[in-house]
Amino acid sequence: MTLRRVLALTLLACAPLAVHAQLAVILVRHAEFQGEPLTPQAEIPLSKAGEARAKRLAAMFKNAGIAQIYVTEFVRTAKTAEPLARQIGRKPTVLPKADVAGLIDKLRTTHPGQRVMVIGHNDTLPDILSALGHPKHIQLKPYDYGNVFVVVPNGRNPPAVVRLRSD
Repeated sequence: MTLRRVLALTLLACAPLAVHAQLAVILVRHAEFQGEPLTPQAEIPLSKAGEARAKRLAAMFKNAGIAQIYVTEFVRTAKTAEPLARQIGRKPTVLPKADVAGLIDKLRTTHPGQRVMVIGHNDTLPDILSALGHPKHIQLKPYDYGNVFVVVPNGRNPPAVVRLRSD
């Protein structure tokens, strides 16, 4: 067997481990915002209730050892992340809402052994959970802002997923 072939087989054997490199991924739906929840405008700010939820999330996760926070290009995700980012001294990384595959790739290659937070939307969090290996499809209602998922990789097995509420 050639060295190239041995290397290729070794990489293939280790690939599933690289897929589950994070210590934990914390998925949060953005907080409440002003206006109609289904309005696709990127610049809609958080409501007073959303600002309060963002502060509660910061209190919940300030000591969780989060290495990085990912948000989308929407103001509501950035504003949801703001209190926690300020407390832990991290500037959130912005990735396009539509690029779930790019987000997953970034998580897998950039943060081995770390805890990361992703602040997304009711229509992206189910896809992110699936891409992280969660076998059940989760459906989030447009008016339900309290969902928090803690995804803990489990080697080649489906990850452990804990669903919390930020109410």
